[in-house]
Amino acid sequence: MSVPEPTMIGLSERVHALLTRMKEDGHFNEMADGYRIGIALALAHGAQPGDVPAPRKTVFSVATIDPDQEIATSIRSLCQLEGASVYKTAERLAEWGVSELSARFETGPIDVSALIAQVHSNAQSER
Repeated sequence: MSVPEPTMIGLSERVHALLTRMKEDGHFNEMADGYRIGIALALAHGAQPGDVPAPRKTVFSVATIDPDQEIATSIRSLCQLEGASVYKTAERLAEWGVSELSARFETGPIDVSALIAQVHSNAQSER
């Protein structure tokens, strides 16, 4: 049985405001870039976030965020969906990841090499 997928996805109003601020501060050229990076960060950390809290704000078309369905493929490969929607899962991951990115930006620019090393270290410790 196929799970219905949304055509639009978003964030809670609180995290949407964080993403907007990060774009305005020049951390991302486009908010969609920050959304994608948030998903990737959450996947890399093995985050298993809950539902996006209300009030939520629908912001992006799925076709804008994942035109080639590479994010969907990654989520299917790395998450136990157990009948859940891929793009509802993407929303939850983005919520966690954007919030985490915002917290990291509060202390200054993100050291990408340190972030990659941390993710690599987390992956090694799980083996």
